[in-house]
Amino acid sequence: MNNNDMEAIDKKINEVANDELNEIEKHLTEVQEDALKDKIYEMTSNCSKDELMLVAKLLIKISRKSFEDE
Repeated sequence: MNNNDMEAIDKKINEVANDELNEIEKHLTEVQEDALKDKIYEMTSNCSKDELMLVAKLLIKISRKSFEDE
């Protein structure tokens, strides 16, 4: 397999992954809570520590906002 073949395969994998993410995003309001939690867990299992820290910061921000709203 040459470099162009590998690049084409990588490009197709990225397209499929982005298509899946787009579909998830489009239908977020329709997804059952448990299925959504499972998908989030699956997605975060592939994250680096830096990415997990961003997710944690977002969740902390959401939690703080909910305290302010009470």
